[in-house]
Amino acid sequence: MGCREARSPPIVEDVMQPFATSTMAKIIIADDHVVLREGLRTLLNGIEGWQVVAEASDGFEVLPLIDQHKPDLLIIDLTMPNLGGVETIARLQKSKDKPSILVLSAREDDISVSDAIRAGAKGYVPKSSDSDELQFAIRSLLKGQTYVSPAVASGVVGRDPSEQECASPLSQLTSREREVMKLLSEGQPNREVAKRLHISPRTIDSHRSNIMKKLGITSNAELVQMAIRYGLVE
Repeated sequence: MGCREARSPPIVEDVMQPFATSTMAKIIIADDHVVLREGLRTLLNGIEGWQVVAEASDGFEVLPLIDQHKPDLLIIDLTMPNLGGVETIARLQKSKDKPSILVLSAREDDISVSDAIRAGAKGYVPKSSDSDELQFAIRSLLKGQTYVSPAVASGVVGRDPSEQECASPLSQLTSREREVMKLLSEGQPNREVAKRLHISPRTIDSHRSNIMKKLGITSNAELVQMAIRYGLVE
């Protein structure tokens, strides 16, 4: 049997200090598909009290936009070039003014959902969902709640934390190691990876060695295969 369980009801968890509905909610969209961003922007800007203030096509573009606009909500895809969704979410946890983060992704597997929530996302909605569910999820996060769609809730509900059957081996990696693995798996040379991450090529070599040791692999081909298998790259 696979890892998926029967669909569970959506997760909606109350926290302190709900969002003040009297103010304009600022939203940033991060997705590498321009048509999707345009459609989503049109939809959200048509709802009273919501405003899309910026858009990004990868995680590297997201980071300065968060500092510039200080949004209330970030809607982010998981599979983006350069710096992916999970890696971006993890980086943003260190931000002083980090927004609530809602994942809107075509990936509906348990590993992707668990990785995103573990990294710090407060919500997860598949791209196959209708606009009503997306709006409900956004409202939930803007109120300081969490929301995980029933379509993917089995990835985070009712599982023994010690269960390893569905665990991604990439969970062994640090956030920086995931970033390095993604860029290398996309075929970028060490020098370019080092430049993007503002570290030395020698440090990249060290990270590559640690990644391969942790994952039990010995070649670049295996590195790429594992990155594709666990959704780090397409």
